[in-house]
Amino acid sequence: MTEARGEVEPRPIRTYRPAHDNGWWLRRRSYFLYMVREFTVIPMSAWLIWFLYEVYQLKNGAYEAPGADDYAFIVFSVVCLFFALWHAVTFLTLSGLILRVPIGDRFVPAAAIKGLALGGLFAATLIGGALLIFLGTVKL
Repeated sequence: MTEARGEVEPRPIRTYRPAHDNGWWLRRRSYFLYMVREFTVIPMSAWLIWFLYEVYQLKNGAYEAPGADDYAFIVFSVVCLFFALWHAVTFLTLSGLILRVPIGDRFVPAAAIKGLALGGLFAATLIGGALLIFLGTVKL
């Protein structure tokens, strides 16, 4: 910019950058639980990649079903199920605070919404698990 016209050079924009150490998430229980929830996507993604690879093998005719004695598969799936349920429960626990259902001039209580959401998750998990077990026993 030229000073002959009376224009002034703009000052550089400085942003505030708070200094955080690597253990910031260990200071509070809520921070720690938040980071655990964010971590849950890693095992869930690993299970999904494994599942997609098996679908690919099935398409190409090279699929071999895991046997009942394949304990690594069972342990891996149970660990991934635990993290998937943790992720779902922590999300649905917030549903009472996020979802507002009006009834006249009032709203449905947050505890009722949370109870319905968690009950639906429980029912879907039971039905889905029973369906998978049933379909696993059917000989095609």
